[in-house]
Amino acid sequence: MKNVKLKETKGPKKVQKKERQSEKQTKFFVKSLFRKDWTAAGLFLFALFLCWLFVLRYGVFGSSIDWISQHSTLADYFRKRFYATGNLFPEFAWNLGGGQNIYNFAYYGLFSPVILLSYCFPFIPMDLWVMGSSAVLYAADAALFYLWLRKKGLHYGTCLFASLFFTGSTALLYHSYNQLMFVNYMPFLILALMGVDRHFQKKKSGLLILAILGMILTSFYFSVGGLLALTAYAVTEYFKCYAENTSDAAEEEKRSGMREKNGAAGKNQKACEKAAGRSDTAMAVLDFFRAAIRFAFPVLAAILLSCILLIPAAAALFGSSGGGRGSAEGGIAGLFTDPVMWKPQFLILRLCYTPYGIGLSAFAASALFGRVLGKSRFREKLLSLFLLVFFCIPLFGYLLNGGLYGKDKAFIPFLPVLCAEAALYVENQLARKRECGKNRVDVRFARKAMAELREFLPYLIVLFLMWNARQETYFEQYWHLGMLDIICVTACYLVWRWFPAKKLFRGRNLPFLPLVFSAVILIFAGKAINQERNVMIPYETYASLTDEKIASAIREIRAEDPGWYRIEQYGDGAQNLANVNRIWDIGQNISTIYSSAYNAEYKNFRDATYSINEAFRNRMMQTVSDDPLFWRLMGVKYILAQTQPEGYELYRDYGEFRVYRAESAAPIAYVTDQVVSESEYESLGYPQNQELLETTAVVPDQERLAESADGSRETADSDTNRDSIKSLFHSRFQKTELEIPETDQEGLCIQKTADGYEIEAKKSVTVSAQITDTAEEATLLAVSFTVDNQKAGHDMFVRINGQTNRLTGINHTYANGNTEFNYLVTMKKDGTASLRLGKGHYILKNLGAWTGTAQPAEKVERLYQQKLTLIGGTTKTYGGDGITGVVSVEKDGYLITSIPYDENFVLKVDGRKTNLFRANTSFLSARIPAGEHQIVLEYHAPGRTAGMWCSLMGFFLTLAVVICEKTFAKRPSNPL
Repeated sequence: MKNVKLKETKGPKKVQKKERQSEKQTKFFVKSLFRKDWTAAGLFLFALFLCWLFVLRYGVFGSSIDWISQHSTLADYFRKRFYATGNLFPEFAWNLGGGQNIYNFAYYGLFSPVILLSYCFPFIPMDLWVMGSSAVLYAADAALFYLWLRKKGLHYGTCLFASLFFTGSTALLYHSYNQLMFVNYMPFLILALMGVDRHFQKKKSGLLILAILGMILTSFYFSVGGLLALTAYAVTEYFKCYAENTSDAAEEEKRSGMREKNGAAGKNQKACEKAAGRSDTAMAVLDFFRAAIRFAFPVLAAILLSCILLIPAAAALFGSSGGGRGSAEGGIAGLFTDPVMWKPQFLILRLCYTPYGIGLSAFAASALFGRVLGKSRFREKLLSLFLLVFFCIPLFGYLLNGGLYGKDKAFIPFLPVLCAEAALYVENQLARKRECGKNRVDVRFARKAMAELREFLPYLIVLFLMWNARQETYFEQYWHLGMLDIICVTACYLVWRWFPAKKLFRGRNLPFLPLVFSAVILIFAGKAINQERNVMIPYETYASLTDEKIASAIREIRAEDPGWYRIEQYGDGAQNLANVNRIWDIGQNISTIYSSAYNAEYKNFRDATYSINEAFRNRMMQTVSDDPLFWRLMGVKYILAQTQPEGYELYRDYGEFRVYRAESAAPIAYVTDQVVSESEYESLGYPQNQELLETTAVVPDQERLAESADGSRETADSDTNRDSIKSLFHSRFQKTELEIPETDQEGLCIQKTADGYEIEAKKSVTVSAQITDTAEEATLLAVSFTVDNQKAGHDMFVRINGQTNRLTGINHTYANGNTEFNYLVTMKKDGTASLRLGKGHYILKNLGAWTGTAQPAEKVERLYQQKLTLIGGTTKTYGGDGITGVVSVEKDGYLITSIPYDENFVLKVDGRKTNLFRANTSFLSARIPAGEHQIVLEYHAPGRTAGMWCSLMGFFLTLAVVICEKTFAKRPSNPL
């Protein structure tokens, strides 16, 4: 048989035949009430109804976890920054986390088409835009999935209930108002699946390129799984198209009479056909690789187009200044050599129920096994086999999660192809039931029993897996539902399979009962899961968090005081988390940040060097601290709060909140010659390490040595160094004792140990501790101790005078590892300390306490008297990626900033590039000579230039692909 190549057609003949049959089935179901199929529109409206039913009845379409603190606030910041600078491709975020590479926030929609579209509608508040667009995207998922299935020519009932099955996924709706990036790429992924069909059937790749580009720009993390799902689907579609075209070619040869059936000529013909078969196999392999290359071009074009995001984001994640990432032992390469990564394990929770997996019912697993074990051609099983390998081999889970862990969330992109496989399983079952009805009498009992057992086996396998997984950590709350689900689905299958053999029920017009039941049970399960997690934000809470009075107050502050400083909000835990990334006005700067990537220098300073408290269980949450010395060090001049912080005075009372001001807060950039070396600074303990930075800056040892070698100061030995510290700094804290009352009663046991206390509490309790030998006129209390958590798998916390430290259970993915609890709080007037002891069993070791006051104002002002004055602020120059300022320096010194150190900064003093180094262990600094100087500080995000060039290459490759397809389309014979 001659070589057969895929031909350009409007669609394979079998698909066209199925589509004609499907149109008839549609008329049967909708009773010919409409001339057009309005099902997609109905599914769109039904999905919006689910949004109201599950979420909007209880609050806004957003959650109290990542939505309120990341997805809505960061998108709003991107838009505010664009309006202020006009720069669509920014490089630096001056306003967040003391100043961060903006690609640290790329995951949250920096170049998402959905967010970029909002730039055209400045009159729509960003949080409302995010809520509305998320609901619309969810509804679009349902409609697009239905349209995709319909194009496959499947039975109308199959398309309808499979679409409901897909829409009911607990992950899809839950993350539409929680972690948006888990699912907001889904419409683009479904369009890309349509693009794959279009690529093979019509030889057009435009839709495929645009859809993949949209998917990557919307959620590059989950686009890896999306690309893997697309590739697996493309391979199976190629073989289906190839087989159908081969079959068509064979029929044409047969009709043309090319074969001879009798005599020696027939024998010679068979020999020729055998030799031609080997040739056809080689040509088929060659055609496959040709098809793979031609499919790879549009995919590569889309990836290159998105490199303006991908390369700088990768540089931010894995560069020297990145943070927030762990990895498996040995890194990504080590995963391939670890035998555990290759040992198959089927995790039923990966597919079923939980919103942090694919979130379908037990029928999804049954359909997957049914496709593999059922009677069908290998090419029809291929996609299901791919999915089983992806789900069962742990290596893929780790690779899709970037080597961090094997969490099931990375498999959410496989949701549409898994539901499509379930639909095809249903289609095959419908066809087999019709055949069973026709041949019920003719088939032998033994053969028929084996065939029925083969069809029933997937349900037994899933039942066994459900029972076997009942004691797994995260499946305990779901296994009862799972067992009930699979038993009911199995019963539905048996009822449907052995329904009375009437003509109506023997045909294909009866819906597949297990799929119908599964779609219904997913709707009810989704409602229960959304209500059980209780993360919805009530309208009143949302209104208080987004009160426009706060924005007006900050704008008033900026109008009256246009300097360079920071403004923070401080409230209860929920408010602090909600505002961790919130920027009310582009002139507002904050020291907090909550992102999966961040400047590691700054994180290390907060946790290890300065040792401020950690109030939240997630290590990535660098939230506001009520440590007054840290506020002043970071240049927090204004604070919006209900209570007055130490060292701050009331500036303005707005009723619901007050604004406090500290004139002694440090400028964000200043010049001083009052410095000590890092080795001197590291010799100090807590809280003196915080005190010192009120009156002195810290520079690297080599800078101090170079200064001595240059003759700018006399050479000093270690004794002189100690004397220099004493001349610049005198601690105003003195050691004291914090006495926690001992008790041994039901529910609470507090026992004193040699260096602390052992505490066992069945619930959180508040006790009053006595402070002895307080310093004269003391206003601040410092406490430090190490925690030994006896129940390591559970969280614990200790709160002193309202300031919280928390240690996360070791099983938490983002456990903070906070075993050193440090507090710096305002003292109570009665000389006691209020301790809130969290539930648990833990030991407080190396307990130390100090009382004292902040450093005198005159010493603090002397350090900050030569501050840098900005020209044009942080948004008027260099597209918002650089600043220009002037400073007057009396004598040679150091430029000290509270901008986290990053090697990608460029500093120019009077037009000459100057070396940068770390001051105060983690912040930008440089040596500055005496005199009047103009300072220019620019940031260049690593990988941005390479990303732009790659995107330009992607643009030209896209043009080449489109032009080539149009050129080949004009030829009479168009190979793949």
